[in-house]
Amino acid sequence: MADLATVQKLVCEFEENYRGQGLEPFIYVKPYMLGCGDCWPEITTTRKGIYAIFSNDILLYIGKVTGRTRVICHRLNDHFIIPSDFSYGGAKGIWSKEPTHFVAWGVPDASFFEASALEEFLIDRLKGELPDNSRK
Repeated sequence: MADLATVQKLVCEFEENYRGQGLEPFIYVKPYMLGCGDCWPEITTTRKGIYAIFSNDILLYIGKVTGRTRVICHRLNDHFIIPSDFSYGGAKGIWSKEPTHFVAWGVPDASFFEASALEEFLIDRLKGELPDNSRK
């Protein structure tokens, strides 16, 4: 199964090989532990982008948000029950393993569409290692 180091390496590969020069870099959101009680990281509340959900060291899911009025935290709220105190109320739906944390990469506002390309790239490179990306 894929881990965080593998995903980070692939994001770097995408940035180096498939993006034009001079573009604003993706902004990495370091691991956010579900139920830690901290507010969502700022980038997740202001940017579109991709996110990766983990159970300890195992990558479970890669997703994106590119919607007109949605940002990363909106999609995370689709997956998890997060009360107003940022405690963890559990996962929505059935997961292969209990999610423990996520990371994210915010994309530049001017090139929000890069989230779709990055998500497709990661899913393609990690096919067979994403136990929950094929669930409905």
